[in-house]
Amino acid sequence: MRETNFFSFGIVFGFFAGLLIAIIISNDILSIIPITFVVTFFFYLLSHISVALFLRFTEFSKVHFEKDTYEKKLDYFFDQIQKREVEVDANYDFIKKIEEPVTNSGKSQ
Repeated sequence: MRETNFFSFGIVFGFFAGLLIAIIISNDILSIIPITFVVTFFFYLLSHISVALFLRFTEFSKVHFEKDTYEKKLDYFFDQIQKREVEVDANYDFIKKIEEPVTNSGKSQ
């Protein structure tokens, strides 16, 4: 999850949690707005602190991608598939030749 998505989730969750808390706690309609704002701001700060600590304590190491090795493997697999296609086509032609006399003898009867 990207950081901006996590911030957005924290703000939206904080808003609805704050609205729910404000409706439960408050006796006056006008007190709902500041309570909602304070709870939303709390979740906003909490999401920023969470992302900052996550980025601080996790190490992202670079992974070396061996392009030449993978290209050689892919070329090998491609050649193997090409050879098997040739074999399948030859087998298909052989089976087709065998079936022609059988279908011709079946029609004459």
